[in-house]
Amino acid sequence: MEKICLITGVSRGLGKALANKFKKEGFIIIGVSRSKVDFDIDFHIQADITKKEDIERIIKEFEKNFDKLDVLINNAGIGLYESWKKTNEEDLRKLFELNFFAPVLLTQRFLKYLKKTKGTIINVSSVAGKMHIPYMGAYCSSKFALNAFSYSLRAELQPYDINVLNLIVGRIKTDFSSNALGSIKITPNTPVLGSSPEKFAEATYKAYKKRKREIVYPYWYKFLIYFSNLFPSIYDKLALKKWQTVIEE
Repeated sequence: MEKICLITGVSRGLGKALANKFKKEGFIIIGVSRSKVDFDIDFHIQADITKKEDIERIIKEFEKNFDKLDVLINNAGIGLYESWKKTNEEDLRKLFELNFFAPVLLTQRFLKYLKKTKGTIINVSSVAGKMHIPYMGAYCSSKFALNAFSYSLRAELQPYDINVLNLIVGRIKTDFSSNALGSIKITPNTPVLGSSPEKFAEATYKAYKKRKREIVYPYWYKFLIYFSNLFPSIYDKLALKKWQTVIEE
């Protein structure tokens, strides 16, 4: 019997790469995104997951066509480049609605289907959920919250044999920065470093198959996280200096 995977933010970037990888491995792909997709998936629901009425519509569309779910990938998210002094409430709430509340609400609604299959929940978090970053404090806060959700959810779901895989993601070549909220814009000449979405999707699938609890990708970010927590004062100075050279004042 074919397995079913639902992915949010499927239309581009990490979501698109994950959809292609899981489809290649034989999964039926249900994609959710605000934009239409430009590649082949099995079933697409065009919706804004920050709206409660759209979440209800997603559930209804799913229930009309499927009766089980093997993998839920909470991938949709957005960045925010701004100092805390200038962070406005509208952007902050928009950030948390997409990065935290939407994954929580969708997971709650799909739990009964994941229990049937002893499935997997994959939350796409960030290195920013493990360490603080100047001018990204609000984004860090949303991902710290998502991490706490993943860890506590995993413990609660142990009796049902549902695994929660938390992805601690570093810099990957996507349009994350160009789509981010906030008044700070990354300068055009800033080098775009990082791994590819396709390699990230490969690593995610391997972790899913091994039922891992968490991975850091690319792996070398583990050392940066360790350093920031072991030497916070030194990290603060270095991070602030670095960021002041790549943002437009």
